[in-house]
Amino acid sequence: YKRQSLGADSIKASSIALVLGFILVVCFMVVYYGMAGVIANVALIGNLFLILAIMSLFGATLTLPGMAGIVLTVGMAVDANVIISERIRELLHEGKSVVKSIENGYSNAFTAIWDANITTLIAATVLYAYGTGPIKGFALTMSIGIMASMLTAIVGTHGIYQWLLPKIDKNKLGIWFGIRKEGAK
Repeated sequence: YKRQSLGADSIKASSIALVLGFILVVCFMVVYYGMAGVIANVALIGNLFLILAIMSLFGATLTLPGMAGIVLTVGMAVDANVIISERIRELLHEGKSVVKSIENGYSNAFTAIWDANITTLIAATVLYAYGTGPIKGFALTMSIGIMASMLTAIVGTHGIYQWLLPKIDKNKLGIWFGIRKEGAK
Protein backbone atom coordinates (compact mmCIF):
# COMPACT_ATOMS: atom_id res chain seq x y z
CA TYR A 1 0.00 0.00 0.00
CA LYS A 2 1.52 3.23 -1.17
CA ARG A 3 0.30 6.43 0.37
CA GLN A 4 0.06 9.57 -1.73
CA SER A 5 0.43 13.03 -0.34
CA LEU A 6 -2.26 15.67 -0.60
CA GLY A 7 -0.08 17.55 -3.11
CA ALA A 8 0.23 14.52 -5.39
CA ASP A 9 -3.55 13.99 -5.23
CA SER A 10 -4.14 17.63 -6.14
CA ILE A 11 -1.73 17.49 -9.07
CA LYS A 12 -3.34 14.29 -10.33
CA ALA A 13 -6.87 15.76 -10.01
CA SER A 14 -5.76 18.98 -11.71
CA SER A 15 -4.15 17.06 -14.56
CA ILE A 16 -7.34 15.06 -15.07
CA ALA A 17 -9.43 18.26 -15.01
CA LEU A 18 -7.09 19.93 -17.51
CA VAL A 19 -7.18 17.00 -19.94
CA LEU A 20 -10.93 16.40 -19.56
CA GLY A 21 -11.72 20.10 -19.97
CA PHE A 22 -9.50 20.28 -23.04
CA ILE A 23 -11.18 17.23 -24.63
CA LEU A 24 -14.67 18.60 -23.96
CA VAL A 25 -13.77 21.99 -25.43
CA VAL A 26 -12.23 20.36 -28.52
CA CYS A 27 -15.34 18.20 -29.07
CA PHE A 28 -17.71 21.14 -28.59
CA MET A 29 -15.82 23.32 -31.05
CA VAL A 30 -15.90 20.65 -33.77
CA VAL A 31 -19.58 19.79 -33.24
CA TYR A 32 -20.78 23.40 -33.06
CA TYR A 33 -18.48 25.15 -35.53
CA GLY A 34 -17.52 22.38 -37.99
CA MET A 35 -14.20 22.99 -39.76
CA ALA A 36 -13.96 26.41 -38.11
CA GLY A 37 -13.91 24.46 -34.83
CA VAL A 38 -11.13 22.23 -36.17
CA ILE A 39 -9.14 25.35 -37.10
CA ALA A 40 -9.76 26.78 -33.61
CA ASN A 41 -8.58 23.49 -32.10
CA VAL A 42 -5.36 23.60 -34.12
CA ALA A 43 -4.77 27.08 -32.69
CA LEU A 44 -5.59 25.82 -29.19
CA ILE A 45 -3.06 23.00 -29.46
CA GLY A 46 -0.50 25.45 -30.83
CA ASN A 47 -1.28 27.72 -27.89
CA LEU A 48 -0.59 24.93 -25.38
CA PHE A 49 2.68 24.03 -27.09
CA LEU A 50 3.75 27.69 -27.09
CA ILE A 51 2.97 28.05 -23.38
CA LEU A 52 4.93 24.91 -22.49
CA ALA A 53 7.83 25.85 -24.78
CA ILE A 54 8.14 29.36 -23.34
CA MET A 55 7.85 28.05 -19.78
CA SER A 56 10.58 25.47 -20.42
CA LEU A 57 12.72 28.19 -22.01
CA PHE A 58 12.53 30.08 -18.71
CA GLY A 59 13.06 26.87 -16.74
CA ALA A 60 9.67 27.26 -15.05
CA THR A 61 8.09 24.35 -13.18
CA LEU A 62 4.44 23.56 -13.80
CA THR A 63 2.68 23.89 -10.44
CA LEU A 64 -1.00 23.81 -9.46
CA PRO A 65 -1.33 27.60 -9.88
CA GLY A 66 0.43 27.27 -13.24
CA MET A 67 -2.06 24.59 -14.27
CA ALA A 68 -4.89 26.91 -13.24
CA GLY A 69 -3.31 29.61 -15.43
CA ILE A 70 -3.26 27.19 -18.37
CA VAL A 71 -6.90 26.24 -17.83
CA LEU A 72 -7.87 29.92 -17.77
CA THR A 73 -5.79 30.54 -20.88
CA VAL A 74 -7.49 27.66 -22.72
CA GLY A 75 -10.82 29.28 -21.92
CA MET A 76 -9.65 32.66 -23.18
CA ALA A 77 -8.15 31.15 -26.35
CA VAL A 78 -11.42 29.37 -27.09
CA ASP A 79 -13.33 32.56 -26.35
CA ALA A 80 -11.28 34.46 -28.93
CA ASN A 81 -11.97 31.79 -31.54
CA VAL A 82 -15.68 31.75 -30.68
CA ILE A 83 -15.85 35.54 -31.13
CA ILE A 84 -14.12 35.28 -34.51
CA SER A 85 -16.31 32.37 -35.66
CA GLU A 86 -19.51 34.10 -34.58
CA ARG A 87 -18.53 37.31 -36.40
CA ILE A 88 -17.83 35.28 -39.56
CA ARG A 89 -21.19 33.48 -39.19
CA GLU A 90 -23.05 36.78 -38.74
CA LEU A 91 -21.56 38.16 -41.94
CA LEU A 92 -22.33 34.97 -43.86
CA HIS A 93 -25.94 35.18 -42.63
CA GLU A 94 -26.06 38.76 -43.96
CA GLY A 95 -25.15 37.37 -47.38
CA LYS A 96 -21.54 38.52 -47.56
CA SER A 97 -19.05 36.43 -49.51
CA VAL A 98 -16.84 33.96 -47.69
CA VAL A 99 -13.73 36.08 -48.32
CA LYS A 100 -15.41 39.26 -47.07
CA SER A 101 -16.92 37.44 -44.07
CA ILE A 102 -13.56 36.09 -42.97
CA GLU A 103 -11.72 39.40 -43.42
CA ASN A 104 -14.43 41.51 -41.76
CA GLY A 105 -15.01 38.82 -39.11
CA TYR A 106 -11.41 39.15 -37.97
CA SER A 107 -11.39 42.93 -38.05
CA ASN A 108 -14.72 43.11 -36.17
CA ALA A 109 -13.59 40.58 -33.54
CA PHE A 110 -10.15 42.10 -33.01
CA THR A 111 -11.25 44.94 -30.71
CA ALA A 112 -13.22 42.69 -28.36
CA ILE A 113 -10.41 40.14 -28.20
CA TRP A 114 -7.74 42.82 -27.73
CA ASP A 115 -9.67 44.57 -24.93
CA ALA A 116 -10.38 41.34 -23.03
CA ASN A 117 -6.80 40.11 -23.30
CA ILE A 118 -5.16 43.43 -22.43
CA THR A 119 -7.30 43.93 -19.32
CA THR A 120 -6.51 40.38 -18.19
CA LEU A 121 -2.82 40.95 -18.92
CA ILE A 122 -2.91 44.09 -16.75
CA ALA A 123 -4.48 42.09 -13.92
CA ALA A 124 -1.83 39.37 -14.35
CA THR A 125 0.92 41.99 -14.23
CA VAL A 126 -0.45 43.39 -10.96
CA LEU A 127 -0.71 39.85 -9.54
CA TYR A 128 2.88 39.17 -10.52
CA ALA A 129 4.15 42.48 -9.10
CA TYR A 130 2.42 42.17 -5.74
CA GLY A 131 1.91 38.42 -5.38
CA THR A 132 4.16 35.84 -3.83
CA GLY A 133 5.28 32.34 -4.87
CA PRO A 134 2.27 30.49 -6.27
CA ILE A 135 0.45 33.70 -7.22
CA LYS A 136 3.44 34.80 -9.30
CA GLY A 137 3.46 31.38 -11.01
CA PHE A 138 -0.22 31.73 -11.86
CA ALA A 139 0.27 35.28 -13.15
CA LEU A 140 3.30 34.33 -15.25
CA THR A 141 1.60 31.31 -16.81
CA MET A 142 -1.52 33.33 -17.52
CA SER A 143 0.52 36.16 -19.09
CA ILE A 144 2.40 33.77 -21.35
CA GLY A 145 -0.88 32.08 -22.24
CA ILE A 146 -2.61 35.35 -23.08
CA MET A 147 0.17 36.40 -25.43
CA ALA A 148 0.26 32.94 -27.04
CA SER A 149 -3.53 33.04 -27.36
CA MET A 150 -3.44 36.38 -29.17
CA LEU A 151 -0.84 35.02 -31.56
CA THR A 152 -2.60 31.73 -32.29
CA ALA A 153 -6.20 33.00 -32.31
CA ILE A 154 -5.69 36.10 -34.41
CA VAL A 155 -2.60 35.49 -36.54
CA GLY A 156 -2.54 31.68 -36.64
CA THR A 157 -6.16 30.95 -37.49
CA HIS A 158 -6.32 33.84 -39.94
CA GLY A 159 -3.36 32.36 -41.78
CA ILE A 160 -5.03 28.95 -41.85
CA TYR A 161 -8.20 30.50 -43.31
CA GLN A 162 -6.14 32.30 -45.96
CA TRP A 163 -4.48 29.02 -46.88
CA LEU A 164 -7.81 27.13 -47.00
CA LEU A 165 -9.81 29.88 -48.72
CA PRO A 166 -9.65 28.33 -52.21
CA LYS A 167 -11.00 25.06 -50.76
CA ILE A 168 -13.98 26.60 -48.91
CA ASP A 169 -17.15 25.77 -50.84
CA LYS A 170 -19.88 28.39 -50.35
CA ASN A 171 -22.46 25.62 -50.81
CA LYS A 172 -21.06 23.71 -47.84
CA LEU A 173 -20.99 26.41 -45.18
CA GLY A 174 -22.54 23.98 -42.69
CA ILE A 175 -19.40 21.89 -42.84
CA TRP A 176 -17.06 24.87 -42.78
CA PHE A 177 -18.76 27.17 -40.26
CA GLY A 178 -21.51 25.07 -38.68
CA ILE A 179 -24.35 27.00 -40.35
CA ARG A 180 -27.10 25.92 -42.70
CA LYS A 181 -26.66 26.61 -46.40
CA GLU A 182 -29.75 28.79 -46.63
CA GLY A 183 -28.23 31.13 -44.02
CA ALA A 184 -25.80 32.61 -46.54
CA LYS A 185 -25.56 33.26 -50.26
